[in-house]
Amino acid sequence: ADPNDPAENVDAGARHLSQLLIKYNGGLYRARAAYNAGEGAVARYGGIPPYPETRLYVERVLKHYRKLQRDRKSLHQH
Repeated sequence: ADPNDPAENVDAGARHLSQLLIKYNGGLYRARAAYNAGEGAVARYGGIPPYPETRLYVERVLKHYRKLQRDRKSLHQH
């Protein structure tokens, strides 16, 4: 309701990403690209659009995601 409220903003972003993950059957690359560039751009290009900003965004987010997964896994092994 209020995009200036940090908690509401994060909640709305998380829900939107969740919907995109469902739409793209858990496909992290397409969901992230759609989150950044829009679903229309992903549909138009049949995947990640050739926009440098979007490609960099997807790469950065997934690199961070993989690091968090590794860190989480290593915590559970100790």
